[in-house]
Amino acid sequence: MPTSRILGEAKDFAVYWMNLVYRYVLSVIFLNQPLRAVDDSQSDGGCGLSYWVAVLAKNAASRITETLTSITNQTVKPERIVVVNDGSSDGTSELLAHASREYSIIRVLDLPDRGYDIRRVPSNVNRAIESASDLRTEYLMISGDDSTYPPDYVELLIRKMSENRRIGVASGRPKQGGLVLREHSPSGSGRIIRSSLLESSGGRFPVRAGWEAWLLYRALMMGYSTKVLDGLVYEHVRPRGSGHQFTYWGAAMYTLGYHPLYALGRIGRQLTKLKSTRSSIALFRGYLTATLGSDDPFITPFDPTLRGFVALEQTREIGRVVVSIISRGNG
Repeated sequence: MPTSRILGEAKDFAVYWMNLVYRYVLSVIFLNQPLRAVDDSQSDGGCGLSYWVAVLAKNAASRITETLTSITNQTVKPERIVVVNDGSSDGTSELLAHASREYSIIRVLDLPDRGYDIRRVPSNVNRAIESASDLRTEYLMISGDDSTYPPDYVELLIRKMSENRRIGVASGRPKQGGLVLREHSPSGSGRIIRSSLLESSGGRFPVRAGWEAWLLYRALMMGYSTKVLDGLVYEHVRPRGSGHQFTYWGAAMYTLGYHPLYALGRIGRQLTKLKSTRSSIALFRGYLTATLGSDDPFITPFDPTLRGFVALEQTREIGRVVVSIISRGNG
């Protein structure tokens, strides 16, 4: 690596840490001050329930029919279902062709088989968005090829979002292997996105690590909130995460501007949560490799404003945890 690049990255790293210290001081000083004012009183009276669905499929012959059936059986019907078939070679293509003949709202985009690459996922979502650009719906739903939903899944979510116009992204809770996952943020598969939020963020997803979380932080920056609806559970079949995915998830912590302590905490939490040393190492490797510099365009940092917002949010959360621990210790 050239000396000039090493010096440049060292300088950027030093500035990054100085900014974190500055944000930490501000966070401690203003810990009890709200970061933004959000008006939750806005409502459209429960109207505006239109939506369309983007489904990402790859070698899903054993489950794609069940996924599509659960979507077409929703109590509020989607205006369109766009399935991006990423070069499947196991019979998925034939099943999708049959489904599109049976349901006029299903549109299939068949892509050539180029193997599996997690970096193509946001590009495939954007392909679906382009295919549905003629629609004017209130919401967009994103689904994997291995998720099945109760009949009122979408209706409950979009009615909640219609009642509170400040909810930008929402989902139920995924159930995997008989266990309901207790996540704080809307899941990737099964999330409902307010169209106006995505449009005001450029209308497309960035093709880089952290693209799913990017929209959640964009929503918070713009004064929206996110919602996970307790009691609304859907089935998610395929175990989430692999060594390859965890590496890119680690890189996403860098591209999004995670506070280093928060990043290390997430790595440790992954170790205790999954009891998997391999996934934790992959997460750490991805984060460290990205932090030290990578030529992969998929690991390009997001804009400084978003990264600064993420670091500040996480600094405040770290501060709240520290205060809580100290309070319990004094009690």
